[in-house]
Amino acid sequence: MVIILLVLLTLSSPVLTNPTPEPSWKSEMERELAPDGLLVRLDRLVNVCVANYEDLTTDLLLGIAIANAQLKTILKQPLQAQQRQFVESLAKKCDFVESRIESIFSFPSGANAVVSKLLIDSEFWQSKGDANVASPDLLGNIRSRRRRSQMLMDDPQVMMESYLEAIDAGGPSELQSDECLSELLVNESENEFNTTTNPKTGPPPPTAHRLILSRECSAAMSLRKRSYGYHLTHKLLFYIVLGRQRFANVDRSFVADGQRTLCEQILRESELIAGFDYPDLFRDLFMEQVFLCAFSDAPVMVEFTNPAWLAAIFSWQNGEGCFKYYADEGDGVVGPNALTTHCSTHMTGVGAALLGLFARLQMVGQ
Repeated sequence: MVIILLVLLTLSSPVLTNPTPEPSWKSEMERELAPDGLLVRLDRLVNVCVANYEDLTTDLLLGIAIANAQLKTILKQPLQAQQRQFVESLAKKCDFVESRIESIFSFPSGANAVVSKLLIDSEFWQSKGDANVASPDLLGNIRSRRRRSQMLMDDPQVMMESYLEAIDAGGPSELQSDECLSELLVNESENEFNTTTNPKTGPPPPTAHRLILSRECSAAMSLRKRSYGYHLTHKLLFYIVLGRQRFANVDRSFVADGQRTLCEQILRESELIAGFDYPDLFRDLFMEQVFLCAFSDAPVMVEFTNPAWLAAIFSWQNGEGCFKYYADEGDGVVGPNALTTHCSTHMTGVGAALLGLFARLQMVGQ
């Protein structure tokens, strides 16, 4: 069944052309995806976090820290006075929200606590690329984008069941992901990660330290082992963090190639979810897929800046400023992953990261 799924995921249609004038929805989409509009949306989301400061979770705090990093990168660029004032105010709110991590884990011991303490830090997530890289034009080339057809499904329900079966396959698990990220961040493990150094890049900086990774994590994060769903995005997160650590024995091209390979696999799943018209069950995962691949060091695939995808994602932000996962639905009911009745913690955290990222990509670039 999984093999059939992967075959269908590779199907695409010929490029379609549309000589007619730009439709009216394009101007509306331009407003929705403009940097200022995204920052206003982020401000509404952060206000909910400020109001619920004592109840914030690490998932939500991580998203705020990543969004805060994008804001601080934006502030390094020339801005109009009013715009700078707004971004500075928003960054200060994010600083306040981010500070909550200091009182959640006073003495971290478990892998999750270590990862949370070290990754919930906006400085870690600030852009390390060239600020002069051209920013993506989310809408300028919309007619020339490669459009993929809806999946050719004889029975959509069978395809849905196949994908639900596939996303449970592979690794790493959530626990493995935390343990392996902690090895990257504290560098206290057993065996050297086996990578090759590219002779074209020359010797590593003398201050860089070497990565030592356990056999278990080397196996769990192997690119040769196929993963699906959250297992796949967890693996990509590992390679993103690996790239930001700049280990002496890990070549940057190896990391970028790994991220590209993973995003190519993720793209097939994202297209399938879009082909299903974004079922509630997959929205949180879809948001995570789009964010991680747009944020990665690999060249950004045009599909992950698809304005239709982004417009769909941002339309899921509710009137309270949050994103709500389907499992937390219910009138007056706070689900297991909810901050409030209107706000799911993980989904809202990913939403914050996405809003900050695409505002920054348009205003600053990579």
